[in-house]
Amino acid sequence: MIFKLTSKNRLVHASSWTICVLYFLLSYFLLWWDHRPKPVTPYEPIIGALSITICCYLIYSTLQYYLPRKNQYLKITLICFILTAVSIGLCLFFLKQFFDDISLNHFFEVLPYRFIINFLLLLCVIIINIFWNIQEEYEENKKRKEESERILRDAELYNLRQQLQPHFLFNSLNSIIALIGIKPDEARNMTFQLSDFLRGTMRKDDKQLIPLNDEISHLRLYLDIEKVRFGHRLSTTFNLQEEAQSARVPSMIVQPLMENAIKFGLYNVIGHVEITMDIRLDNHMLYITITNPFDNDQFETKKGTGFGLSSIQRRLFLLYGRTDLLDVTIKNNIFISTLKIPQYD
Repeated sequence: MIFKLTSKNRLVHASSWTICVLYFLLSYFLLWWDHRPKPVTPYEPIIGALSITICCYLIYSTLQYYLPRKNQYLKITLICFILTAVSIGLCLFFLKQFFDDISLNHFFEVLPYRFIINFLLLLCVIIINIFWNIQEEYEENKKRKEESERILRDAELYNLRQQLQPHFLFNSLNSIIALIGIKPDEARNMTFQLSDFLRGTMRKDDKQLIPLNDEISHLRLYLDIEKVRFGHRLSTTFNLQEEAQSARVPSMIVQPLMENAIKFGLYNVIGHVEITMDIRLDNHMLYITITNPFDNDQFETKKGTGFGLSSIQRRLFLLYGRTDLLDVTIKNNIFISTLKIPQYD
């Protein structure tokens, strides 16, 4: 069985035993320096190093999740003072029980210095442990916040799409009702097309981004339904750049734009209307441009709430965090909607 340490466990073990080794080497050097040229035993440095290591593990275990509040610095100092006394007490106990008088005498000679060194060393360990806990708490809060924002974003995207579907559905049902009496065959065809369209919509509910070709195929189903409503008066032209076929787009992002073009291009208009869609890829940005003619007077009376365009802008902001991905311009009775979809590798 392989035991895999977490990053914090690795820090605990690495720092504790690094302190142990360095503490032993420094203590042994100072002991040798004070007693040279006499030979010295390593008992006192070993006991001192092990006692400080035990205190380090006590800090990591007892203060594993400790986050001090404001004005609790005295408490940290007191904890450090107690642990320093514990490290000194452990050294004194083992030296008295098992080792020679020379080590014990030297221990008492350097006791004040040892106490200060142990105190400062353990204080540094406590501070490192607290900073590590603060960092972990920050990362946890960040993850929870991102997850919460993601859930809210997905819920809002779902609600936006659900609001768009009834808008189109009601129009289609009204058209079917109008066709039943005068053109029953077209009403039946339109019902089948509406069924295929809604089935495709339901399959895409769990996907944020889909291939551009799938979006265009779904859009053609929508246009087939609208062509039943408007007959020969509606024609559409697709200009698709070959390099753009591999692009990915948010599902059902183009249909509201096309619905907007039909609304202002054909409603209350008797003549033929052509709607053009140009799709190109340039510098990792997909451009979808829909062009339709409109009547100025009818445009003023049919502005409405602008829910379709506002919902697209909201979806793009939720997905990409940008507000400049939808442009609408009017030029010489031509309504131009340009949708920009970033393409990330």
